[in-house]
Amino acid sequence: MSKRVVHTLDVALQGGGAHGAFTWGVVDRLLEYDYIDIGAVSGASAGAMNAAILVSGLVAGGKEDASRRLWAFWKALNRAVRDAGPMVPMAEAFPFAFEAVTDWWTAVLGDIKLPTSPEMGRSAQETLRQLIDEYVDFDAIRAKDAPLIFISATNARTGGAHIFRNADVSTDALLASACLPLLFPPIRINGADYWDGGYSANPPLMPLVQESPNDDLLLVTINPITRDKTPHTPEGIASRLTELGFNQTLVKDLRGLNLLKQAMSPLPCTDGLLGSLQRLRIHEIHDQPLLAEMDPRSKLFPMWHMLIKLHAAGRRAANEWLQKPARQLGKKSTVDLTDRYGPS
Repeated sequence: MSKRVVHTLDVALQGGGAHGAFTWGVVDRLLEYDYIDIGAVSGASAGAMNAAILVSGLVAGGKEDASRRLWAFWKALNRAVRDAGPMVPMAEAFPFAFEAVTDWWTAVLGDIKLPTSPEMGRSAQETLRQLIDEYVDFDAIRAKDAPLIFISATNARTGGAHIFRNADVSTDALLASACLPLLFPPIRINGADYWDGGYSANPPLMPLVQESPNDDLLLVTINPITRDKTPHTPEGIASRLTELGFNQTLVKDLRGLNLLKQAMSPLPCTDGLLGSLQRLRIHEIHDQPLLAEMDPRSKLFPMWHMLIKLHAAGRRAANEWLQKPARQLGKKSTVDLTDRYGPS
């Protein structure tokens, strides 16, 4: 009987607020699987939080510790938001009426999602800072044997992506990666102001291709590429525009990678970056139908029943992937980039 091979793959984790609990579920299931090791990880926004906690746990205590840390972080995030105001407790009291609750809140008290000044979000930002400091082990991330990590933030002045690597990942770097500019004040690092990494690299892909020795890359995506209906309310339009912006960089990067791979496929295998691109095998885990039907506003409200639902969906999607597509690790890509991300 042949011995099963342990495959090392890189994971790229997309951002999307509280919907990042889907990614938590995916990672949680992957950590239970004995025949996969994670070699490098990248993330933006909520994906950056998941990535940093994942690497912290892997280095500090292995897969079980990483799983425990992720559960504790998401539970603590829910608890912190519950303690900050009545919106999440109200929504949790009526779990099947989120849209009605948010509409009522907006009608009675005004739009809580777009404060008059980002400075109004500083207290929430400081709460997230405390959670990061509690659940992310930066010494572990900077250890010599730590998996490579790439966290994106967007330079507010230039619009370019800044990638934080193991040595410079910090609380401020993670806060910058999750800094929605209409909700929170920018994070200043070394004289530059940063906003959410989702606007410029969601998630970072090229650093994984260029700097990781692994040839299998798994995308975990949570923002729907398409929706069945066109929004017509100001809130719905704003949410969809943000969603489109968060998807644009990923679509652009994947289309570019796809074109390069197609152009190089007839060529002899080579070394360096071109060789990495030739050998690159891309995989994806997502649940577009589930996430497309969810109210985009729920990304701002980490209600526990929603987090658990998304966590379960992530585990289910990962389990389906492990049962069949994962068998192609080390052999070929299992996502058709032209079909999924090509021009429509």
